[in-house]
Amino acid sequence: MKVIVPIRPGYGNSTPLPKKQPPNDIIAEDLDELLAHLEVGKFPFLTLGADIYYALNFHRLHPGRVTAAIVTGGYFPLESSEQYERMAKWHRFILASARYTPHLLPFMVKAGFLLARRLGKRKFVHAVFGTSPADVATFENPEVYEAMVCGSEVCLSETHSAHNAFAAEALLQERTDWSHLIEGARDTLPFYCLSGLQDPQVPKETLREFQAKFPWIKFTDFEDCGQLVFFKKWPEIIPLIEKYL
Repeated sequence: MKVIVPIRPGYGNSTPLPKKQPPNDIIAEDLDELLAHLEVGKFPFLTLGADIYYALNFHRLHPGRVTAAIVTGGYFPLESSEQYERMAKWHRFILASARYTPHLLPFMVKAGFLLARRLGKRKFVHAVFGTSPADVATFENPEVYEAMVCGSEVCLSETHSAHNAFAAEALLQERTDWSHLIEGARDTLPFYCLSGLQDPQVPKETLREFQAKFPWIKFTDFEDCGQLVFFKKWPEIIPLIEKYL
């Protein structure tokens, strides 16, 4: 199995996005170039959280290439203020700002990144996921801790902060209704969503609303997981991925 983790524009040492240009199609074309370079034709797309947006947009632009969409800690377009109000405070602070006060979001994200640098990643993760005992426990697994701290260097390090790219992506996903991308996968793409019922961003009530809106997606719930469901349930997820290689 080959695992490919693309670094999106504005993260790590990648080139920033052009000003005033939405990241969705640029990211899709970057990925297409990367896959061509690696000689990869068809592949299953595993995502965390709202990154399913990029998998589905790639599927729209390059039909037939993605063999399955597998989203963990799934997050789909929100339809009401109640869905934001249910979130834990950190997630609500950023995502509701993207939806309702977009002009403030870049400053709020920058402040959040600076706070993470000051607190250190362990304390910051504990603060963000404090309402989810399952996520805190998962993060404290030594292997998960190492993966998340090392992996997050492309987002926040001593020399780099991807707050501008993060804010641009949050605005794109919260200010547009991308349900059409999800509907575009109906009957064309095996679609799985694995969710933890302790997810601070998608609590149980919101998850049930997603399930009612998209009944053709194959949802699986885990009582003992939160948003970091992949990092805990990966032994069950890998065989699912293998079906679509």
